[in-house]
Amino acid sequence: MKKRILIAVLIVLLLPAIALANDVIVTRSFTGLWDQPEHESQGINLQIIGQASGDKLGVAYWFTYGEDLRSAWLLGVGPVSGNRIEMVLYESRDVGFLQPNQPGNDQVKAVGVMVIEFSSCDDGEAAFTTEIATIGSGTFPIERISDLHNSRCSGGISDDTPADVLFDEQRIALVPARNGINGSGHADFKERPDRTGFSVEAEDLADGSYRIFVGGVDRGELVVTMGIGETEYRSPAEDGKLLLTFDPRGMVIEVSSSLGAVLTSGDSTFSGGDDGPGDDDNPGDDDSPGDDDSPGDDDNPGDMDFGTTEIEVELGNTGVYPAASGDAKLRPRADRTDFSVEIEDVPAGSYILKIGGEIVGSIQVVVMQDGTVEGEIEFRDPVEPGKKLLDFDPRGQQIDVLEGTIVILETMFPSA
Repeated sequence: MKKRILIAVLIVLLLPAIALANDVIVTRSFTGLWDQPEHESQGINLQIIGQASGDKLGVAYWFTYGEDLRSAWLLGVGPVSGNRIEMVLYESRDVGFLQPNQPGNDQVKAVGVMVIEFSSCDDGEAAFTTEIATIGSGTFPIERISDLHNSRCSGGISDDTPADVLFDEQRIALVPARNGINGSGHADFKERPDRTGFSVEAEDLADGSYRIFVGGVDRGELVVTMGIGETEYRSPAEDGKLLLTFDPRGMVIEVSSSLGAVLTSGDSTFSGGDDGPGDDDNPGDDDSPGDDDSPGDDDNPGDMDFGTTEIEVELGNTGVYPAASGDAKLRPRADRTDFSVEIEDVPAGSYILKIGGEIVGSIQVVVMQDGTVEGEIEFRDPVEPGKKLLDFDPRGQQIDVLEGTIVILETMFPSA
C-alpha cells in the first residue's frame, strides 16, 4: 500500500502541470515543528532560511528511529521550489556525547533524499528514499504543531515581504499582441508590509475565457463578459481574489486565447523583485530544483572546467531488473555545461543517484502517457529552472543508480 502511495505521489510531483494560483508556496512562515500524526514521537523541525545569494533554502531535522529501533535524526538540506522542498538527507555517524570538535573529521554523510510537498500552511506529505536498510523508502503525512511567534502563514508571497518595505503601487498597460486585436487593458501591482496585490484587467475583447500568462507561466483564467474582464490576486488571500503565489515584477504579462496572445505588456514590466526570467514562484528566489545551495555562488559559468569533449555512455545492468537500461551524458558548451542521467524499464519510484560514491540527487521514474516507464535527472552550470546545479565533475567517476541500498545500474564515466 505504501509503495503505491509513494508512486502516486512521485508521479504527481513530476507532472508538468499548469501553475495554479491557489497552490501555496513555501515561505519563511513554514518554519516550525511538523508532527507525523500516523507515527509515535516522530516529526520534523523545519527551517526556511535565506542565503547570501538571496536564494531560499529548506533545512529539516527529521527525528525518527534507526538501527536497533534507537532514536535517531537525519538532516535534510535542499532548495525551495514552489510548494515543495527537494532535499538531500544526511546522517551523522560515530560521534560520541560531547565529543570535541576535530577539524577535518567529518562524520556527516549523505544517505538519501527527501521531497516535502505542502498542500497548505498546516499540511504536507514527505516522500523519502535512503540507503539505510532499517529506514528504506516510503511516505508519510505531516501536520504543523508550532509556528513563528507573531507570524501568520498565508502560503503567498507576502509572507516573505520584509517588515520595512515601502508602499509600492505600479500600473503597466496591456496592448494588442498582434494585428487584428482591438482590445486593451492594464495590470496593477501593489505591495505593503501586510499584503501584496496583483490584478489584470482587459476591455474591448470578445466575450469568453482567456488565460493569464506571467513570465510564460499560466497563472489562471480571465473571463470577459460584455467586453470587460478582471482577475485579482492577493496575499494573504481574501474573498473574490486568488492567492498570489508568484512575483509578477520583471515579468512579461500576456492575456491569451486558444489562438495565442491577444494582449501583452511587451517591453513594459513592473520594477523591483528578482527581475529574472527564471523566477517562477517566489520573490528573490529562482526556485529551480537543485539550485546551488552555497552562499556566495552567483551561478555563473566557468566555476568548473568541464573541458570541451561531449561524452555519452550506457549504464551497465547489474541484473536486478533484466530489462533496465540507461545512459549518462556530459555536454560542455561555451556558455554552459549539461550533464544528465536517464533510466528506463524499471518499476516506477524514486532512485538514488551517486557520483563518485556521493549522493547528488534522485531520479523519479514515472509511467509516461505512451506506456513507457522512464526517469531523468538533469544538471546544468549555470543552473536554470527544472535542473540542478552541476557543481561536481562526473569525469573519471563511478556512477551508481540505487533502489534503496541495491545498485541496479552502474558505469565508470570516462575521463575524456
